[in-house]
Amino acid sequence: MCHGTPSPSFPKPDVKGEISAEIDALVFGEDNAGKKIAIIPDIYGLNQFYRGFSTYIAERGARVYLVNPFAGLGELPEVTREAAFARRHKVKDKEFVDRFETFCSSQSVDGVIGFCLGGYYVFELARRNVSQDLVGFYGFPQGMQNDDPLATPFDYLESIGKPHTSLMPGQDASVGPDNVAKLAEMAKVNKGIDLHFYEESGHGFLTDLDSEDATLKANATDALAQCERVLGL
Repeated sequence: MCHGTPSPSFPKPDVKGEISAEIDALVFGEDNAGKKIAIIPDIYGLNQFYRGFSTYIAERGARVYLVNPFAGLGELPEVTREAAFARRHKVKDKEFVDRFETFCSSQSVDGVIGFCLGGYYVFELARRNVSQDLVGFYGFPQGMQNDDPLATPFDYLESIGKPHTSLMPGQDASVGPDNVAKLAEMAKVNKGIDLHFYEESGHGFLTDLDSEDATLKANATDALAQCERVLGL
């Protein structure tokens, strides 16, 4: 599920520092960069994939905050889906998004990129009508269970006014093809949902930047370009 290994398409991670404010984050890029971008990872956390991706975004002229939703919960004992979900279930979703929204305001963040769990949080940020540009990779429009739950995106997506971009695969065994199809129908009703749909791709398809399959690689390349377009990079 999602991203557990580095991608050779991204540069060697170049962490400039750390920040501990409303949330904890690793910092990439120069302090005087033109854009400030926050990245929320999937359940595997701040691994080498996201550090390389953050460095890639920073090299496009951004100051990047790679956010740690799992601060205080320890490192994964093993890189498995079971261990990652066990830690994820300890995150209080609403409390985290509240703190993250405050962080974006205090740090003058211009844009947010969320992956999987982070993509789910992007839906909530759109519901809150935040000022940041929003990009979500393979978020969960059907919602996710939690002890401090957020509103279910399907309950509000047809009517919210905040523009946001969703990059969704057609063969998503995690989100579910039926849920992706339902999101596509909602995007026809609400043009604020900037949905880009990649029929042949599966969950975590940004790793297909490294694929030998021309179609899958083209999908991942297009999704990355859409992300950069939305964020003005």
